[in-house]
Amino acid sequence: MPFSDILALIPASGQGRRFGIPKHQALLNGETFTACIVNTLKEAGINNIFLAKDFPTKDMLSTLRYALKQINTDSFMGYLIFPIDHPLVHPSTINALCSAFLKFPEGVFRPFYNIKSGHPVLIPSTLNLFINDNEQGLASIIQTQAKCIIDIPVEDKSILLNINRPEDLLWT
Repeated sequence: MPFSDILALIPASGQGRRFGIPKHQALLNGETFTACIVNTLKEAGINNIFLAKDFPTKDMLSTLRYALKQINTDSFMGYLIFPIDHPLVHPSTINALCSAFLKFPEGVFRPFYNIKSGHPVLIPSTLNLFINDNEQGLASIIQTQAKCIIDIPVEDKSILLNINRPEDLLWT
């Protein structure tokens, strides 16, 4: 099922100091993290994808803000925020988030595995990412603005796997 009303934003502007190279260039089984994520998104029915890389930003929220200024977002109901350091998330997880979002597009949807929420997160485009977050980041904006936050149970432990260093790949 295509999800044409959803834009996937892949924040990837970090320099990858802990990893040794920018993570969008890092390889996993011969594919870049970027290619892994794009393939997952396409398999799940998301074709509107924006890779937010090489921006002069300091954190994920500022990268998202910079990206949103670069593109026309008028036709999207929601943004799937898919950090580059989560390249192992399953297409079924993306599908579950997007399907739930289409039923209730005012909500924020997080994947939930083994009593923990993870990434990616799907937010409505009506959430104002440009308000003052008091240096608390996206989570603070979600907590203060979201009409509701809904955890979607998934059988995908990779939503919790944040790959920051090459040795983190040993757990894959």
